[in-house]
Amino acid sequence: MGGNAFKNISGLYLTRLELRRSHIFNIDRLTFQMLPHLQYLDLSENKALHSKKLHKAFFGLRNGSLREIRLTNMRLNTLFEDFFLYLSNTSLERVYFDDNIIISNIGDVMSPLSSHLREISFKSNQISNVSFNIVMPKMEVFILSKNKLLSIPNFCYFHSSRTMCPNLKVLDLSDNLISVVKGGKFFRKCLPKIQRLFLGYNKIKTLGKNFISLLPYLVYLSIENLDPNVTLHEYSLNSSSLQYLYMGNRFNVLKYYRNLFNNTRNLRVLDMTGVQFILSHNLEEKMFQLFKPLTGLEELTLKKTSLSTFPVSVFQFMPNLTKLSLQDCYFNQSYLRKLSAPASLKVILLDNNLITSINETNIPNNIDQMSLKSNPFLCTCDLVFFRKWIETNSKRLLGWPNDYTCNLPQEWKGKNLADFHLSYLSCHPINPYIIMAISISFAVLAIATVSCIIYKKRWHIKYYLYLLRAKKRGYEVLGGDDFAYDVFVAYNSDDRIWVISEMIPRLENEEHLKLCLHDRDFQVGKLIVDNITDAMHRSRKILIILSNSFAQSHWCRFETMMAQLRSINHGENTVVVVILENILTKNMNNSLHMLLKSTTFIEWTNERAAKEMFWTRLVSSIKT
Repeated sequence: MGGNAFKNISGLYLTRLELRRSHIFNIDRLTFQMLPHLQYLDLSENKALHSKKLHKAFFGLRNGSLREIRLTNMRLNTLFEDFFLYLSNTSLERVYFDDNIIISNIGDVMSPLSSHLREISFKSNQISNVSFNIVMPKMEVFILSKNKLLSIPNFCYFHSSRTMCPNLKVLDLSDNLISVVKGGKFFRKCLPKIQRLFLGYNKIKTLGKNFISLLPYLVYLSIENLDPNVTLHEYSLNSSSLQYLYMGNRFNVLKYYRNLFNNTRNLRVLDMTGVQFILSHNLEEKMFQLFKPLTGLEELTLKKTSLSTFPVSVFQFMPNLTKLSLQDCYFNQSYLRKLSAPASLKVILLDNNLITSINETNIPNNIDQMSLKSNPFLCTCDLVFFRKWIETNSKRLLGWPNDYTCNLPQEWKGKNLADFHLSYLSCHPINPYIIMAISISFAVLAIATVSCIIYKKRWHIKYYLYLLRAKKRGYEVLGGDDFAYDVFVAYNSDDRIWVISEMIPRLENEEHLKLCLHDRDFQVGKLIVDNITDAMHRSRKILIILSNSFAQSHWCRFETMMAQLRSINHGENTVVVVILENILTKNMNNSLHMLLKSTTFIEWTNERAAKEMFWTRLVSSIKT
């Protein structure tokens, strides 16, 4: 560009000029002199303009009004000390060097601009060291993310407590190679006004005691995705001013840090994506202790935390909570039923959990927006209420209809939930009392009806006859932990190969669980019904291996009914169901339907990547 390039428009009061990606090879030193009112200049992506050419071009701006300049993605690698010399008399406030390959120390480069500079960005460069010997009294935003810094730059004079950036408010050091974070007096003296600090995506292994406690204005802290083995001190997050905390790292927060938030009581937004809550005993109690201090919390994110429970009573200490994110966990519809959400809660996200049905007893009424995307919905009569609710509340359901599909039964698997409809008559058969009245008038029909009922309830009758006989001979149900077996396995003989080759090696040999198998552990010569009932009462949990062969077997139906009664009498967590294959609709009897409705089920897969998740979930369900 020649010196007269802008001569024809020099009479205009031009304040903004964008020359991005203009294939400029050279700029005359007097070119911009024709634009004395220019305040904004963008020369980004002109990769032929190296630093010396730019330095020359700045001559024409020496007496101008320039306030912001953008020099991003220009392949700049070195900035010499006098790079901005011609701009020292301007009021330049904002400079952007993003997406270059700068490796030189940038401290001296900014010296000519020190009196007016407010914001500077070197995002996505190759800078490994930053040192200063100038005071920048107006500097407020310093961005150094995606570089190669090995430590936090020293914003104080060497061996002095005098800061070079007394008004710095935003410091972004994310995505570097920093491994050590010093705190305490260093931060207090050198960053006295810092409000937003970004340290995420670094190699930090330890965050020490009180590393932010002496930053009186800090309101935002990002420490997510640090070293995989990062550790925190119990008092690492002590801060009376902190309001926004993003700390997504895969460490066990309950192992050492149950008082982590005791001195961070002014938090408004807390993001713990990926953090693990692992504790063998008193899990809810310890979680309650962890979250109880957060009385001012407005948003809580627990995405990918593998939680299957949460101390719902803690919400009574969070009267301002408006958004709760629980995506990619292990929550089912029973959690919704127990959820005592505060009146302030307006948004709840439960994507990719284990929710199979929604009814009037477990849907949060005061929620403005709810997300249930990618849950394994059981498209049966139990879902009719939810489908009708959606008709008048679809705007409250995030992602509807594209992200909602049926998981079972087989004929609906993978189909859009929006296409699922059942008539009233198909889900509300004729009242049995009406049938009984009709049967009184028609004796033959009455006899047939009674016979049908007796046949249908034959397993219940056998079960209660067994209990009566057992009571007469002094039988008592084992209590507490006095069980002979960890798990009673109900399966069909056709599935014996899977039990022997897949399940026994994993549960007995690796997890050391004691299984009760009818092929191996039933007493010879004893009635089958007695063997089944005795074994179930002597087992802590019942595991049903569900297949089409199982669904067709009379004895397996009896075992299903027994398991269902056990679940009703002793709680829903006593029965675990593994779906070995897709169950045909014709084999889906009432007992199986009720069992799948009330019990969390796990589906077997032959995919290698998914098998480990299957065994992890199965072992967790058995041991809890």
